[in-house]
Amino acid sequence: MADRLELALRVFSLLILSSLIFTLPGNAFSLAVDCSKTCIDLTVEDGELVITGKRTAPKPKYTPRPAPKPTSTARPTTKAPIKSKRKPRIASVRKKVVTKSLNDQIRQLLPTANIHLQPQNGALVHEPVIFWTDSPHNFKRSLYLLDVKIDLDLTVNFSWIWGDGSTFATSLIGAPFPSFEITHIYSQSGLNKVSLSSNWSGRYRLDGGVWQQIPGVITTTRSTQIQISQARTVFTG
Repeated sequence: MADRLELALRVFSLLILSSLIFTLPGNAFSLAVDCSKTCIDLTVEDGELVITGKRTAPKPKYTPRPAPKPTSTARPTTKAPIKSKRKPRIASVRKKVVTKSLNDQIRQLLPTANIHLQPQNGALVHEPVIFWTDSPHNFKRSLYLLDVKIDLDLTVNFSWIWGDGSTFATSLIGAPFPSFEITHIYSQSGLNKVSLSSNWSGRYRLDGGVWQQIPGVITTTRSTQIQISQARTVFTG
């Protein structure tokens, strides 16, 4: 008899455990995936990183309206009261969506690549001009949007536009003399506009999750002017 009772208790415990497993909410993780609560959207538009967040406010709890009290003064009868079968009406309420952006903050955070050159004055035709920039190679920063932590990990490549129709792409930042990592020789005299485009690419993650590739290249541009002079021949004797 004791063995049968123990067996029955084990079976009953297994049934309770299985019912708890199957009644756990199956969409607990999908809430973050389908953005039903908070959704972070990261894109690149016209060379600028655009981060927007959207949060949907939870639905308010509805309480049924109280039934109106009878106003009749007739004498009560012995009949049992008739219960109303009509369900209380619940007015539909639109979800409130809160949208925020980090666009202005991103523009201020990205490093500025200033242009430096030697010689600053007196650059000559057919003579090398040395260029370099003070931009870092990497950019790592953590931001918060709608209580969601966003980690950025970016690297940069440069594109020099010399102003005479030629360009030069590199990952080097260059250095002043005696370094000749980045140089350009002009074949004609005149005023040239030199531009430097910093092309940032990399990855991001949300709340310490899996790293994802940023869909595009973020570009910042700086420019300056350089006067190229014709070398003069001087005879002495």
